[in-house]
Amino acid sequence: MNTINKYNVLLKPVMTEKSNHIRQQYQIYTFFVHLLATKHDIKQAVETLWDVKVLKINTSILAGKSKTRGRTNYKLPNRKKAMITLAQGDVIDVFDV
Repeated sequence: MNTINKYNVLLKPVMTEKSNHIRQQYQIYTFFVHLLATKHDIKQAVETLWDVKVLKINTSILAGKSKTRGRTNYKLPNRKKAMITLAQGDVIDVFDV
């Protein structure tokens, strides 16, 4: 069983046009998270760090892209993305900066 420190679960927020639209319309926040983090780990980290109520979490693993530089081929690492639905009225201030 892998237990990850709650400060190492969330790596960084996803700040794209699509994620900002989803956040404003549906109160869903998007983060890149640690590959070994479970939904339970993510929920505990978000609720303790920002004192909000998490209703639902959707996760997906994004496969790393293959790149070429000169004659060398390499692959970027896989990433895990979590879309977190909060209760009505709760906000995470990281996205409002």
